[in-house]
Formats: sequence, C-alpha cells, structure tokens
Amino acid sequence: ALSEAGVPIAGEAGVGYSLMKGYQLPPVMFTVEEATSFFVGGELVKQFTDASLQAPMVSALEKLRAVLPRDRQEHVERLVRNTLVLGRGRAAPEADAQPWLLPVQQGVVQRRVLHLHYRGRGQEEESRRDVEPLGVVFHSGAWYLVAWCRLRQDFRHFRVDRIRRLEMRGETFPPREGFSLARHMEESVPETETVAVRVWFDRRAVERA
Repeated sequence: ALSEAGVPIAGEAGVGYSLMKGYQLPPVMFTVEEATSFFVGGELVKQFTDASLQAPMVSALEKLRAVLPRDRQEHVERLVRNTLVLGRGRAAPEADAQPWLLPVQQGVVQRRVLHLHYRGRGQEEESRRDVEPLGVVFHSGAWYLVAWCRLRQDFRHFRVDRIRRLEMRGETFPPREGFSLARHMEESVPETETVAVRVWFDRRAVERA
C-alpha cells in the first residue's frame, strides 16, 4: 500500500524493509540557474566578507551541494572551478545590468562556442567574433569573460556588460591543455594596478575611519 502511494520502500532479503535514504527530506527543486547563483554568490561572500559570514556560507553551500541531483552538482562544480573573484566588491560606476552573465556561464560549463557582438570601451562599431569561453572573473567591480578568440587567435577578456548580443553555437570545443584561469589572471593583471598604502588618522577620527 505504501509503495502504491508513492512512498519509496527498499527491501532486502535477511534485512527487511526500510524507507529509502533522504525520503524524509523536503524535495530540493532548484533549477540550474538558481543553484549557480547561490554558488557564485558564495564566491563573492568568501572574497568580500569576514570569517563570521564565510564559515556559515561554506557550510550552507556544502549542504546544498549534497542534495543537488548529480548532473547539477557537476554543472556547479565545473562553474566554480572556472570562476574567479578578484579585487574590490564595489561595482564600477559605468557598470550596467548583466543580462549575458548567465549564458556566458553556461557556455563555460558546457564548453560551447559563443558568437559575440561586442563593443569595447571607446569603440563606435561592434565587432563580431567566435570565442571559446574558458572562465568568468569578477575584477575591479565588473564581470569579465576570459576566452580564446578565434578572430585574434589569442586569449582575450570581454567585459560582460559590453556584450551587445550573444548566440550560443551548437559547436563544442575540447579543454585547452595547460590552461589555468588563476595563473592566466596572475600573468594578465599587472601588480601595478594596486598600491599598498599606510594611512595615519587622528585618534579622534579613528572610529569614523
């Protein structure tokens, strides 16, 4: 009767009957997009908050990861491996909404060639190019796509809010041997962009500082 009602009963000779593991848990029905947003948000929390928030966030994400279906776990894990959060958390003054961030992330995870209509800073005309998306990076207040540009035959960084149009091709590409997103960014972002400083404040202004 329980089986007919949809309750998952497991039976084993010499052991008996039992409820399948996890049946008592409420169903987790997160879409791929929702799960992705949680884990990308977790990377931002780890970078821009202190340990009082970091530890609970890591714990919560591990619980979420454990109950996601296997295909969504793989999707999320591949995206997290190819996402970097660098620099400060404040958005750049000219940054717009990010309508193309999700399809860019999907392209990275699925290794799908992307066709971009892109207008760089100071450019009047859009350029069109096919790229192999390798990772997404949050840097200096903006999201960037790191990709192999087939037009330039080199690695290029595309600011996501400057993408005017995006099409996901049916073509897939193999992993680029030897490529490391973290190492690539270390080599691409010059250390001169940041300057270490020490500031002295009057004792009366310390709390406000």
